Amino acid sequence: MYWICFGDSAKGLLRQARHDIAPEMAADHILALLDNYAEGDITDVTRRTAREEILMPWRGDPELDGNWMDELTERHFETLGQLDEIDEAVIWYSIGNAQEQCGLRYVVSRLYARHIPVWVAEVNTMPAGEIKRINDQTKARRKTAAAGVITDSRVLNFLLRFAPQALLRRYAARIERRRQEEQIAGGIACFSTVNEVSPNLMPYFYKHRRQLTETEQAQLMTDWKRLREENTPLRAMVDRNVQSVPADFYDGVILSGITEQEMPAAHAVGRAIGELDRKTGNRVGDMLIFSRIRALAQMGKIEIVQDAPTYRDMTIRKIGS
Repeated sequence: MYWICFGDSAKGLLRQARHDIAPEMAADHILALLDNYAEGDITDVTRRTAREEILMPWRGDPELDGNWMDELTERHFETLGQLDEIDEAVIWYSIGNAQEQCGLRYVVSRLYARHIPVWVAEVNTMPAGEIKRINDQTKARRKTAAAGVITDSRVLNFLLRFAPQALLRRYAARIERRRQEEQIAGGIACFSTVNEVSPNLMPYFYKHRRQLTETEQAQLMTDWKRLREENTPLRAMVDRNVQSVPADFYDGVILSGITEQEMPAAHAVGRAIGELDRKTGNRVGDMLIFSRIRALAQMGKIEIVQDAPTYRDMTIRKIGS
């Protein structure tokens, strides 16, 4: 049995959840595809020259070391080769995420010809009451387990290294509780990606897994064939279905978050990601938004006031009508 997911974050969560779900399964049977098939040329996703720009959008960033990028690329293409070794698979994905939906279709198309049993664990919604019940069950274990916390602040990370375990556990639980509360509306928690789910909640979705019928697998393979033939610059969730869309599909939302006064491009990127997730259910990467900001500048719709290699140091403004 193999588990297949999309992205290193999802893989990390599943490695933790494995101890509660299937402790007998080897950790190296959790495979993560790191490429994003919702973007770029997908006529042959095993061809590196066609996929490296999407797989490594940060290449060329002067603040990043290229060694880990090369290692990540190697791991991804090694994983593609491992798909031929699978005897049975559980594919973890979110219903409303284009990257994971495209990944699902690609993986099923690879396994279909070999008649491999394929199960799916769909991450979508979960009752808030169920989350509370599971959290209560895991409190006892958290009181004895070692805790580690990593934040976006280097200073805070340094200070937390010297904090007692009791304080770390309380701090980690507080952060997790706050994150879960933000995902709940009307008594239901909604998850846009697998990596949004806490490891202790993963067994809930595994329990509700189901095996794909041959008809369902054939339909997913047909969907992937269609997307490959259309081969548009982007694929997005439209009316809960994966559709081929043009490169400017997200431009309206991006522009709506840019003011006529000079502003950091990082703010525009963050606003666009949040709005797209909230309004359309599409979870879009920061580098895609950044590339569209440059395209909008070339079209004369925005002005790059202060240019920079990354959006962290760039400032922009919308050009008035």
